[in-house]
Amino acid sequence: MNFYHSTLNKILFIIILLSTASSQTYWVKYGWEVFKSAGDARILSLGGSAVTDFGTSVSPLFNPASSNRVGLHNFNYTHQSRLAGMINSDLIGFQINSYTRPINLILMHEGIDQIPDTRNILLDFGFDGVPGTGDIGENNGLLDDGERLDENKIKYFSQRQIGFHLSTAWEKKELTYGLALKGLNHTLGEYSAFGVGLDFGILARPWGNGQIGITIQDISTSWLVWDNGTVERFKPTIISGIAHTYAFKDLPIAINAMGNFIWELSGKNFDDDLKFENHGVKLLLGLNIIYNQMVAVRIGRNKTGTNTAGIGLSWENISLDYAFLNEPVNSGLGATHLISLSANSEWIFSYLKNI
Repeated sequence: MNFYHSTLNKILFIIILLSTASSQTYWVKYGWEVFKSAGDARILSLGGSAVTDFGTSVSPLFNPASSNRVGLHNFNYTHQSRLAGMINSDLIGFQINSYTRPINLILMHEGIDQIPDTRNILLDFGFDGVPGTGDIGENNGLLDDGERLDENKIKYFSQRQIGFHLSTAWEKKELTYGLALKGLNHTLGEYSAFGVGLDFGILARPWGNGQIGITIQDISTSWLVWDNGTVERFKPTIISGIAHTYAFKDLPIAINAMGNFIWELSGKNFDDDLKFENHGVKLLLGLNIIYNQMVAVRIGRNKTGTNTAGIGLSWENISLDYAFLNEPVNSGLGATHLISLSANSEWIFSYLKNI
């Protein structure tokens, strides 16, 4: 335990030291997008309403307190295609059982290729179209009469985000606490950045089939340090939720309903469900109908206010899930599709040995 406390104190010291740096520091809302869009098909088909979720190696991403409640299917791979295939991401989650305390590790990658850079395509020569004459409109940054765009000067670049999420949990009386260390490497064209943050979560079961939970993401104000010296800081996000499972006595059917509230301390957004002064709250909903512990049908409402749906098939050592996430109406962004494969890691190793 002293090792964990010592390591945690060092991490907190480094984060506080970097967060208080005075050179080119800005408060921003966007940057850790690979974390905000990450999840497996099961969770995201339920609208991402997962602060009370447990049982898979992806659950700790939404609440670190579930790190000690990973079930038999403790290895997960998820592929996600967003915005009509424009953005692709991959996630691998697994539990590490080599330590006395449960450790869960999630690795993420998200990439966008062929992003056009159009900053230099304007031939800003003025009305006469001849460079260096000092004509009206020359070098004013606007497309005036007599000027044109040179498509041959379009350059293309890519964006990459690679993240890790390392979590653990411990129980005290009737509560389960969890802590996660996360890191991000972000490359944007010729620039790159690295950042670190901490998440904290609590899970409780106040009644038999009920769960309540709370997660504070970026509890220490996460940051990104760019190679040009710019430091971006991110305020915490508080997520609370409740879930209840009802199992029919005479039917092999169980229904799990859940709801989450997201409060971003960075300020309100135009698509918040509840607004008061400079604050806003988003409502996430999910409904999971399970037949005979093998087939699941899922629907939800995510943080953009759009509908989600999915289906899951589960066997003894392996499960397969699919999710469809709709985009806002008239956005023209296309739909998001996810497919996840979860399996028992011991079963995988046993199978590989016998090949």
